[in-house]
Amino acid sequence: MTRREQGTRRIGRGWLVAAIGVAAAAVAAAMIGPVGALTASPATNASAPATNPVPPPTTNSSAPAMNAASSITTIAVSPAAQSATPAGWAPVSYGNAQLSVPGSSWLVEAPQQRFCGLADFDGMIFAGITPGFPKGWNCGVTASLAWILPAGKIPKGLTHRKPSAVIHGIPVYRLTSAKGTIAYLVPELGVRIGARGKLAARVLATLTRSPLDVVLSRGPAARVPARWTWQQFGGVEFAAPRPWTRQREDQWSTCGTGLWTNALLLVDATKPPLYPPCPLQLPFASVDEAEPGLVAVTGKYAAESVGESYGRCQSRRGVRICLSSVTGQGGLPAGVLIFSVTRPHHAATYFLLGLAGSGATARAVFDSIGLRRA
Repeated sequence: MTRREQGTRRIGRGWLVAAIGVAAAAVAAAMIGPVGALTASPATNASAPATNPVPPPTTNSSAPAMNAASSITTIAVSPAAQSATPAGWAPVSYGNAQLSVPGSSWLVEAPQQRFCGLADFDGMIFAGITPGFPKGWNCGVTASLAWILPAGKIPKGLTHRKPSAVIHGIPVYRLTSAKGTIAYLVPELGVRIGARGKLAARVLATLTRSPLDVVLSRGPAARVPARWTWQQFGGVEFAAPRPWTRQREDQWSTCGTGLWTNALLLVDATKPPLYPPCPLQLPFASVDEAEPGLVAVTGKYAAESVGESYGRCQSRRGVRICLSSVTGQGGLPAGVLIFSVTRPHHAATYFLLGLAGSGATARAVFDSIGLRRA
């Protein structure tokens, strides 16, 4: 099994959480939420009373605070760090934005995965939810933390003003925030970001576009590399990197996101899905890091196997492509793009595409999808 296959969470039926075979004492020592099903809406989680929350930066009608010089500051990055993720760190995405944090010592907190209390960790990054935990959990946030949140209302005319800084080509605008906290509004990506602690400046300097933003951005279709192979499955045609291992199955049975690293998994679901128990893994940033790969699911039990609801559709190359409702969420779902592909008068074929690296490979795969040629 790959690291991803061994995760505590798995895809299928709305990102169900696997049954975790751990001792009752260990479970009692931690607060993991929600366990059983990842079906709580972000609004429900966000409205829960929080313990030791971080006051969110203000986004009122007044202009966000500018730097003292009132001039544009470009945050320089060394050639070795052009990927925006330092060695030993892991990228964490939410919507169109991505920050990076220490991979093995920072937890990822998201609407469908909240954790505290069971292990030692140095920091937390909150993706899509305000930092803090429900009062009944009796645990607080770490001294070092970061967050990526929806932008909220953007002041009128803000984008016509000089930004406080430019990070990897992205203009950001300083927000009024608590002492020891740095916060920016990022209108171009539709988010606001912030951090506190000794790594705050380093974390915010990793801001870049998420792989999801790269895959779904407008523009010409990505070119399929000459050495890739074309596949036909479920009446759909698509391309994939030649080195990816090709696997076939007749039943959905997996943990984590369902992706196999650097593999193309073709599932003709002639049998009902099987949900095996999966071992507990804490949501460290390195564990949630996206991996390259592609899964295509068709057959009698395809819809039951993948689950999810779909919207935001587009038609191209003879098919209709609709994105899953979890698209753009933080945590484990951020590492995979789930979508359905429907041919006229046929049942849908479902795809799970790994959003790894810069997103360029995923973009080329996504743009290659179309109706199978005769």
